[in-house]
Amino acid sequence: MTFVIFDKKLPLVVVPVTIKTGNKILEFNFAVDTGASMSLIDINVMSQIGYQIKDSIETMQTVTASRTETVYKFKIDNICALGLIRKNYNIISRSLPIHLGIHGLLGLNFFKDKELNIDFKLSEITLK
Repeated sequence: MTFVIFDKKLPLVVVPVTIKTGNKILEFNFAVDTGASMSLIDINVMSQIGYQIKDSIETMQTVTASRTETVYKFKIDNICALGLIRKNYNIISRSLPIHLGIHGLLGLNFFKDKELNIDFKLSEITLK
């Protein structure tokens, strides 16, 4: 079981995420988004870790709260958050608004087969 404290002053539940690709290991801040079926990473961050749009395995249409958008699907080597490591992980990518202050979203596909508890009163996340 992993236990993490999040900053309840922020408008989103933000957790640290580590992405490993090749010999690069980089750290980012992702929001936990239980309303997203797939995890998402900002397209500029994909470039930072060495991926270009031409490296995407698929182009898809996704529905957001306000519109339908084109996204790029990638397979990344390794992503780790809340003590959980996912390898050969499918993630979608598009631009995120800068004012959000995050690099991506952890969607339901990251938490598959796990128990996720978010305690807003104590500002705690546990993952089993």
